[in-house]
Amino acid sequence: MKTIPLIIAILVLDIALSPDSSFANRRHFTYVYESAVLPKGSHELEIWNTLRVNRKDFYRGLDSRAEFEFGLGGNLQTSLYLNLSSEAFIENGEISSDQTLGFSNEWKYKVLDATADVVGLALYGEGSFATQEIELEGKIILDKQIDQLLIAFNAVGEHSYVTGTSAGQASTQTEEIMELDGGATYFITQNFTAGIEVREHIKRPPGFEGGGTFGAFFAGPSLSYAGPNWWSAISIMPQVAGNAKSGSGTIGTDKLELTQHEKLEARLLLAFEF
Repeated sequence: MKTIPLIIAILVLDIALSPDSSFANRRHFTYVYESAVLPKGSHELEIWNTLRVNRKDFYRGLDSRAEFEFGLGGNLQTSLYLNLSSEAFIENGEISSDQTLGFSNEWKYKVLDATADVVGLALYGEGSFATQEIELEGKIILDKQIDQLLIAFNAVGEHSYVTGTSAGQASTQTEEIMELDGGATYFITQNFTAGIEVREHIKRPPGFEGGGTFGAFFAGPSLSYAGPNWWSAISIMPQVAGNAKSGSGTIGTDKLELTQHEKLEARLLLAFEF
């Protein structure tokens, strides 16, 4: 019975805010991208926060991004990011911490529209630069809205050049990431959606003999809400399965992969149109 007042409150809030809450590029997931782009001359500021907790030993990670996004017209948009990553972990029996500051540039082109065409399709490219890493990322974005149901899928590839030390000298190695993201969400009201996201993340980090591969599968609930000139989305993604392999075979026998991935990831997006 407690759910009835909650549903009524959501409906009342939706009716009150709906006249001004239409967003051309509103996101309904936090990991899964959709094909929509901003119209020419539109601007948006997005604030990202991603919390990553618990590996084999103590671990906390917080990734923050500030994104300035603007539409160029012709189904094309671009974005500039300021990125700050912080982590705390156990090293030599003590808790250590590290921070990384960098920036990114994103380009996104909508090929097909998710409502007007059979399926929505967009192509995405992003370049990132930090003090010890240069990263190139590409995405193929598919989505489709059928009545009140929205379905989206992304295929992602990343190639990074990571600078570290070897034998007391600087050396550059590569890191490869492949990611498959999917989501389905339902429009409970015009402004409020509830659904699920899934994420398969496979990493080949530098520094592992035999080409170590670390994979993890995450799944969890995703919610979004849009108000006048703003929107927000949140996802909570526990790791439900994982594996690690090297050139000589499987690394460990645990159900989860906790060397390169965390037990839980949670992401919050907050955006303002101006």
